[in-house]
Formats: sequence, structure tokens, C-alpha cells
Amino acid sequence: MTQLTPRCLLLVLIFSCIALAQSGDLSRAAAPLEAKFSRPADDDKPWAYWWWVNGNVTEQSITRDMEAMKQAGFGGLLMFDSRNYHDDILPPPPPRMPFMSPAWRKLLKHSIAEADRLGLGMSVNLSSGAGALKGPWDVGDQAPKKLSWTRATIDGPRRVRCMLDEAEGRWNIAVIAARHAEAEADADADADADASNQPAGEANLSDNWQAVSTKLGDDRVVEVIDLTDHVNNQGQLDWQAPAGRWSIIRFTCSVMEGHEKDVDILSDEAVEAYFHRMAGRFIEDAGDAARQTLTHLYSVSWEGATPTWTFKLESEFKKLRGYDMRPWLPILAGMPVDSADVSERFLRDYYRTLSDCFMLNCYGKLEQLTHAAGLTWHSESGGPWHRKLPSFQHADQLAFLGRNDMPQGEFWYPYRGLNRQPAMAAHIYGKPLVATEAFTHMKHHWSVYPARLKPCADAAFVEGANQFIWHTFTASPPEFGKPGIEYFAGSHLNPNVTWWEQSHVFLTYLARCQTLLREGRFVADICAYVGDEPYLHWGPGEQWSKKPTLKLDSGYTFDMVNTEVLLQRLAVKDSRLVLPDGMSYGLLVVDLDDQVALPGVLRRVVELAQAGATVVLGQRRPMRAPGLRDYPDCDDAVRKLVEQLWGKGDSPATQTIGKGQVITNTPVHEVLTSLKIPADFEGPFRYIHRRSDDTDIYFVAGEGEADCTFRVTGKTPELWDPQSGQVQPAGVYRQTADGRTVVPLNLPEGGSTFVVFRKPADQPHLTNINASNRHVQIHGRTSNGLSLTCWQNGDYQLQTSNGAPIALSVKEVHAPQPLTGPWQVSFTPGWGAPESVTFDQLIAWNDHPDQGIKYYSGSATYRITFELSADQARGPIRLDLGEVHNVAEVNLNGKPLGIAWTAPWDVDLTGAAKPGSNQLLITVTNTWVNRLIGDAHLPPDKRYTQTNVTGRVEGIKFPHLRGYGPEDPLMKSGLLGPVKLHFGVDKQIKWPQAN
Repeated sequence: MTQLTPRCLLLVLIFSCIALAQSGDLSRAAAPLEAKFSRPADDDKPWAYWWWVNGNVTEQSITRDMEAMKQAGFGGLLMFDSRNYHDDILPPPPPRMPFMSPAWRKLLKHSIAEADRLGLGMSVNLSSGAGALKGPWDVGDQAPKKLSWTRATIDGPRRVRCMLDEAEGRWNIAVIAARHAEAEADADADADADASNQPAGEANLSDNWQAVSTKLGDDRVVEVIDLTDHVNNQGQLDWQAPAGRWSIIRFTCSVMEGHEKDVDILSDEAVEAYFHRMAGRFIEDAGDAARQTLTHLYSVSWEGATPTWTFKLESEFKKLRGYDMRPWLPILAGMPVDSADVSERFLRDYYRTLSDCFMLNCYGKLEQLTHAAGLTWHSESGGPWHRKLPSFQHADQLAFLGRNDMPQGEFWYPYRGLNRQPAMAAHIYGKPLVATEAFTHMKHHWSVYPARLKPCADAAFVEGANQFIWHTFTASPPEFGKPGIEYFAGSHLNPNVTWWEQSHVFLTYLARCQTLLREGRFVADICAYVGDEPYLHWGPGEQWSKKPTLKLDSGYTFDMVNTEVLLQRLAVKDSRLVLPDGMSYGLLVVDLDDQVALPGVLRRVVELAQAGATVVLGQRRPMRAPGLRDYPDCDDAVRKLVEQLWGKGDSPATQTIGKGQVITNTPVHEVLTSLKIPADFEGPFRYIHRRSDDTDIYFVAGEGEADCTFRVTGKTPELWDPQSGQVQPAGVYRQTADGRTVVPLNLPEGGSTFVVFRKPADQPHLTNINASNRHVQIHGRTSNGLSLTCWQNGDYQLQTSNGAPIALSVKEVHAPQPLTGPWQVSFTPGWGAPESVTFDQLIAWNDHPDQGIKYYSGSATYRITFELSADQARGPIRLDLGEVHNVAEVNLNGKPLGIAWTAPWDVDLTGAAKPGSNQLLITVTNTWVNRLIGDAHLPPDKRYTQTNVTGRVEGIKFPHLRGYGPEDPLMKSGLLGPVKLHFGVDKQIKWPQAN
């Protein structure tokens, strides 16, 4: 959309003042929210990943980058220097300096100082790589470790002696003797044998090391003896084995190969040492700018080592699981102890302990240390997740994300999002910001532009994100040419990008959306509990799990709650489920992923119902508890609680428990209907709803024309346009029988708007009109009626809230005037195209016979002169650009009128047009793609571009990310039109008297 013209601004101001004067509250003319929306504060602006490619920056390029960020509309940056991360996909230039070297730290210090000077917020990635915590140093025994085992099998009774050879980098954990079930009969028969008469047996427990077994074998163990105390100071095992067949198992741990520079994420001591070694230096270098400019520290999504042991794991296990793990260690060597069921329970406890140690001792510890330093912590907490990794196999995804001051997800182009989970974690843990790695891109380099990216942004906003971190702004000093060096992934945006000078309009759009989506709290009707291992992967998260037994209808929203929040934060007030930070829900849905539940959770569900909550139970009844804590009594407790909650029958049932009720075998929508909770939103568009005090804010995205219903009563809907910043009352709305508000919306391709309810609906208004809002544009109320603009002749019927109809006949609108050419088109010199050429008709540059135009990338200005009559110039005028590739900037008679960067691709010319001759300039900018393809036809010394993205390389992963080849298809570029002038007529309508 375009900037507001003075005429439109005056109309908005007049109608706002009239409405406020009628209400007697002129102070609302300077409403803070409108001011913040119109000109977003720096704190509400998006950030950017500022990527140093192998440290290739200078003080001059740093200053240039930061000044450009500030001017374009970024509010901050996340500094990221990744070394040796997927360099095979797109080889970077050689390192300018080592990571964390004095020269590197000097440049980071300069960056922090420049950010401080410019008022940019800043975060720094705590790693020399992506996907792991690692530095340029070996960390010795604080590196991630794997559990290994070896065994020897002997038949008792006999004495066993052997040396446990020591190896550098291998630490002893335990020596265990496990008696196998198939030897029980022999053991009984030989129980009276004289073991002293048996010869001493030798065993090899120093090689043939194996990793933790993920599958259980058939070699069941019926007795376990800890032999660790039978090993003397010289490393010799001496043990008298009783009768039976025994496996003697030696467990050790060692540093994971290839991860000598990584950090043991299961150890709080290792993480703290790493933090002080790296983050401590960053904070020291920041000086006075720490906490004011350097406000955050960061870790990216986890793709690093997944250790299976840490030195304190046994004590951590005892603390977290409530029992000793040593008697169960043979299970980690693939030998079931007691039974397969019991062994699977232990494996669950073991892997969950790895997850919890990762969460508490890494993410939790970093959060604690960052707070102690006066900063805040954010990370992509293990996302995108892979359940196959041991550290995530049984993890609580929401608890991981909750260990962040700013839970962070991500989304890719074309849209593929992981934002609902961080958003839900933020809601249930009381975090105001939901960050997202925005616009990650693995398609052809430089092929995206604002109109393509906007639907992705809107989808992320709908999912709950309200702090974009644009991926990626690559640092590329001038000596690397244009488009310069790039990181292998991301939607590139820096001063080398062709549409950089126009990018501020899109960044302002993002900032306005973020501003409103930080107001108040998310509105959800349901909190859903799916078990002790909540997990969602890519996608919008429209249901709470992949296999729900209950379904939530469209128009309602939910948050998942995890065990921690259910037990420690969730309460009941006035029959609603509430959290300490103000979130509330109408009912609790317990729809378990499997037939396992913690007894404490079921007891808490009973307590919430007793306090007044409405609980809806899914079809899966838990049969047992997870793990071995309090086994087997835990299973008995689960069965008793299930009988209390679910009852014995399969018919729909509602039972009263205390002040609340528990409902089984009933669809959720029936429960919501019985509670008189109608849909929050009805319409074909995606939406998100937030509420701040007495203001309801809906963000709606999609395309098309439809009546949309909002669950708001007695308030005037306002349309807040995040493209233009314009705020105006909805032209038409009406109330439904159940008290909700219907607002007709007409969204263009990739469209969006905010619908805001904050003022009483105590004035007459239109309830219906037989025209699209593209044909009749209603500006707002006057002292005794309405002001509107008609863009098409016709007979219009308007219905009013007082029941009186209005007939409006419009016949004076001028017919649209095509601008057919010829067009004088000028191209930027030095990039292959002629400086000026005449287009008799509009065609795409890539279809032009001139090779310089065909492969041109950059901006070109179209000039045309057109005539207007005095009557045409007097009224409203709108320029319709038709088809544009990819961004257009409009100037009429020397007056800049704004940038068109997304549908509907029109610009308001009102006030700039004049009778007689008018000179129109339309500057259109495409992407780098066509010039790069053109250069692929040329020898290196003849190319116009300079970049590390140099050409197609087949036979490797993602060959397209290496660059472009001459066979690649060109992108459609330029102004294609048809270009038209549309004329309107202003109308003033008086309110009729009621019948």
C-alpha cells in the first residue's frame, strides 16, 4: 500500500476529532496505541541475523551495515559468526581472522559501540558454529561424553580376576555383574558347589566397546550385583562369582569423537565454564553498553552432539527420577532386567533424564547466568526438533522453550513454520515476546522480494510470533563487490540487495504488526494437556497432537500446557483456568497421546475440577504411570484416579466434582456450546486475537471478500492498516443474535488487516451496502452523517443501524483512463542495459530482445505524460499499476507518492495531480537473479556481478545453492501493467431519521 496523502490524513484527523468531540473526550485524539502503530518505536521493530562470513568484516563495513540497518527500520541485530557450518554447500571466502582472536574481539567491541551510538539492540550467538555450543578451544573433560560398555560372560561358581586397562580420555563408571535367567536352574543345582575349588577365570573388559543399546535383547537378567568396589587401586577386578551364568559389564564414558571443542550440555559446570570463557569476554568488551545495547545472548537450534552420559548423571537421575539407576545399568547394554515392561520404563527414565539435564543444566543454566549478568536469554530451544535424537526422545518441548526470556521458533519460505510451540510456551510461562527466525530460505539465492515474503510473515503472526529476526543480513564489505558474499541460506537483505532502498516499507509493515501483536494477551478458549511429553513439529498447530481423540473446531484457539505448568502454575478463578501472568481459559481438555499418565497430574486435574474448572477428557484412558518411580504402586494410583475421572461407561457423561465438572465422551464443540462460548472468529481467513484491558485486537490475513464474525459485543470495529498506518472506523458492521459483531472484509491477494474494538458502538452506522469496499470507500462519521468516496457509478442501497435505508445514485465518476505508452525507460548505467530506451508497450524485461535489458537487475524508471481535465484532477485519483515485478516507487509532478510493494498495487494520486499535463515516474526494481544468469553466460572477467555464489555444481547436496547456470529460467521483471487511472467522487451522506 502507499503512504497517506495529505487529503486522507486530514480526513482521518477531522473524523477522529468529530467522533471524540461527540464523546466529550478530546484526549483520545493522541491515543498512545495509535501513535505507536503509526510510528513504531525502535523496541517494536524487527531484528536481523547479522551474519559474519568467516569473520570477513572491517570497522568501516560494520559502521556501514549498522547505519543502513537503522535507516531501513531494523530495531536490533543478532550477531552470528559461524565457522565450518555447511561450507560445502556454499564455500565462503577464507577467514579474515580467527574466531575470538584479539582482532575479532576488537571488531565485536566496535560493533557493540556502534549499535550503542545508533540505538540498536544487540544479541550475540554464544558459539563459533551453528547448532552447537562450541569455541575455538579444546575443553578437555568438559566436552560431551558418550556411554560405552563391554562385557565378558562366565559361568559360576568361580573366582574372576582381570585387569581393567586404563585408556586416556576414558573414565570408569561402574562394573556390574548380571545373572541371566536361563542359568537359574543350573544355579539352583550347583548352589552347594565349592567355589573355592574352581579355577580362577580371566575376563577381557578393556576392548570391544559398544554404544548404548536402543533395543532390548532376549537375554533377561534376574540379579544385578555392583562390582565397582571389587576393583582395587591398581585397576584389578577380583570377584567370587556365585553359581549361574553371569555377564560382567564394564561401563565407561569418553569424549565424543569430533566434539572435542563442544560443551557437555548435560553438565551445569561445563556450561558455566563455557559461559564465562565466551560470554564473559563479550560482556567485558561491551563495557557500559552491556545491558543497555548488548541486551541478549543467544544459542541457535540444536544440531550438535547428543551426549549419553555426564559425570554427575547418576546423582541427577536420583534427584529427578527418585531412585538409583545403577541396578538397572545392564538395560543400557541391551539386557532386560526383571521384565521387558520394567526395562522399557527404565529406558524412558534414562532418556528423559538426558532431556531434563539438557534443559536444566544447559538452557536453564544459561538463562540463570545471563540474568545474573543483567542480560536476557533467547534460543531456538532444540528446534526444529528431531524425536530420534536421544536428548529429545522423551523431552518436554514446552519446558525447553519456557527456559527462555524470548522463546524462539522459525519459519521458511515457502511457508513452513515452527511458531505455535514457542508462542504457547510464551503464553503459559508469562513471556511477552515470541521470537522467530524469519524467512529462512533454501531456494535460489536473491529470488525473493517483499510481496513473496509477506504471506509468510502473516502466517507467522497468526501463529503467535511478535519478534521477527530476519534471516539473513550478511556482512559483505565493498571489496567483495555486488551482490557480494552470502551465507548459504536465508532471504538476503543488506545494502547490496537490489530492493534495499525500498525495504523500509516492508520493515515498517512488520514493525506495525509487531506493535499491536504485543498488546495485551493472547485470547484462547482452551488449554490442552496431552501428556508428559508434549510435542508438535512443523505446521500451524491447529490441533494439539498428531493423533487427538478430540477435535477443536475452527474459530477457537488453544494453548497446550505441560506437566510443569499444570502442577505449578495453573489455578482456577471464577470457574476459569488462570495463570499467574493473566492468561485464562474456559476449559481444560485432557486428550492424552498414549495410555500413560503421571499420578500427580491426574490428582491435579481432580483438584482443578474441585476448584470450579470444566474438564473435558479424551477417549484414551491411561492404564499406567511412566517410568519406575514408586513402581508398582504408581500404576495402582493411576487406575484409581482414572476410575474417579473417566468412570466405567463409554456413554457421554458429565459428573460434578466439587465446584466444577468433568465431561467424558463428548465433542468439544458441544461443551463450548453448553457453556455459551461461541466461536471467537468466523470467516475464511486466518486470524489471531489479543486482548488488552478493554481493547480487542484481531489480526486477519488472507484474500477475498467475506463477512467475518468477531466475538465482541457493543463496540465499534476499526480497521488498522499495517501497510499504510491508517486507522479508520469500519464502514459497515452489524450485531448478531448472540451478541457478536459482523464486519465485511475485502482483502487483496496476500492481504491483511487489524480489526480493533475499543470504543462503544453508541452511534448510528451502516449495517449493509450492496458494494465492495473497492467501489465505495467509507472514511468515517461526520457531525450528522458519513463521508465516503465512490469509485464506480451505480445505484447503491445502504442499510443503517436505526433501520432507515439510504439510496445513493452515483453517475459522475469518470471512466478509468489507461496509460498505454509509449514509455521512456531509463536503466542504471554500468549494468549492461542501455541508459534509455522507448517501450511502445509494456513488456517484461526478461522478454526484451536487447540482451542488456533481458538480463538486467536493478531499478529502471518509466516516464509518461498524461492529460487531465480540471474535473478529473479535482476529485480523488488512484493509480492502478497492474502487474509489477517486483517493487514500484511512484512520483507525480516531482512529488514522491510512496512505494507499491504488494497487492493491490495502487497509489493515491489525489492532491498531486493537476489539470493539463502531468508527468508520471514509476521506478521499478527487480531482483539479482536475471543478471546472475546473464553473467553465467560470460567469462569471469566480463561479468557485472561479484559473489561467492558463482555457478551450478552438480552432484552435491543443494546444487542450486552454489549459484546460477545459463540454463536457469529468468524471473519475470519490470512493469507489465495494464496501468490505469481510476477516478472517484466524494460524497457526504446525512443520517436519515428512524422509521
